Amino acid sequence: MNEPQSYAAERNAAASGMHITDSKRKFIRGRWIVRWVALLYAGYLFFMPAYHRHSSAVWMESAAIYAAFAILYFLVAELTGRRQTIAFVLFFLIVFLYYPLSQQAYVLFAYPFAMLCLFLSRLRTLFLVLVAMMAGVVAETQYLGHTYATAESVLFYCAFFGLSNFAFAQQARTNSLLERANTEIERLSQEAERERIARDLHDLLGHTLTVIAVKLDLARRLLSHDSDRARNEIVEAEQTARNALAEVREAVSGYRAEGLDAEISHARRSLLSAGVKLTTALAPVGLSSSQVNVLCLALREAVTNVVRHAHATLCRVTLLEKDRTIHFTIEDNGRGGQIHEGNGLRGMRERVQSMAGTVKLTGVATGGMSLEITLPPAAAPSSQSEPDIAGKVEIL
Repeated sequence: MNEPQSYAAERNAAASGMHITDSKRKFIRGRWIVRWVALLYAGYLFFMPAYHRHSSAVWMESAAIYAAFAILYFLVAELTGRRQTIAFVLFFLIVFLYYPLSQQAYVLFAYPFAMLCLFLSRLRTLFLVLVAMMAGVVAETQYLGHTYATAESVLFYCAFFGLSNFAFAQQARTNSLLERANTEIERLSQEAERERIARDLHDLLGHTLTVIAVKLDLARRLLSHDSDRARNEIVEAEQTARNALAEVREAVSGYRAEGLDAEISHARRSLLSAGVKLTTALAPVGLSSSQVNVLCLALREAVTNVVRHAHATLCRVTLLEKDRTIHFTIEDNGRGGQIHEGNGLRGMRERVQSMAGTVKLTGVATGGMSLEITLPPAAAPSSQSEPDIAGKVEIL
């Protein structure tokens, strides 16, 4: 009696893309067996009066009512909305009409009520339906002159099977919501990881390919009159390409280990190849490893933009903590111009915002651009976050 929703559950799971495991299939198959056993027991209750009376008319009457009962027994689980409501009304009506023909048919009242409990989501509605049904059962029992023990039996069976099915349906709904939530969390995690890898690859490849292009262009121009320096530039371009390959592998695995000092050294070499001097003013600021990673990638993107677009001769990097806020600034004396936010700056902004920070890109009055990143102070400073050149100003 408590198996009317098994097929609907499997169908809805398939429609929503829910994975049905072998254990779920076995459970659904077991509930179908229970459902058919219950239907056979209902057939016994329908045909028992005809067996005792030995009348073909009673056999035909019982067969017709049982056929309608069986059709509604399966139909109510397949319908929805108003059609399902009408089917349940007819289901209860058949039981009420058959009850005068057999006093033992009181068990049949548990069938429509228990099945209805699979579709009810509010306990208050369940009790209202139970009260209305029991009012009809008591009135019909009194009219037929049966004992009130029959009505008590109806109440017992309906309460037992109905509450069991209601609890099962509530648990099934909760499990379905949890599965959908887990699926959504998994999907969002995969999207976030893809976006992280896309941002990192853009920053890594955009920076290193620009450096390689600058070095090879310089080597081409030096090849005719300074072959030794041209050879050195080609060697450095080769080494940069190898480092880029290693960095791409690190980005895919989500690993960063060099720190801000190493990134500044890379920036120094890249700017030097493009004829840009670098000055740094780095205060002893405590940074977490994730903050170091964000600042390294931001510096890499900023240096790439300076080399590509700024036409600058001087770049300045500043790191300090003021008013319990970490300020990381990169300025150049290039041509400035209108700001166009591309994938690199967009990825930088997303990373900084994930650390509860802000990104501000403005033009400098004397020419050039200024990129300022603000971050909240780290809860526990990382051992690799203390710059070795903290507090110094270095000019290349």
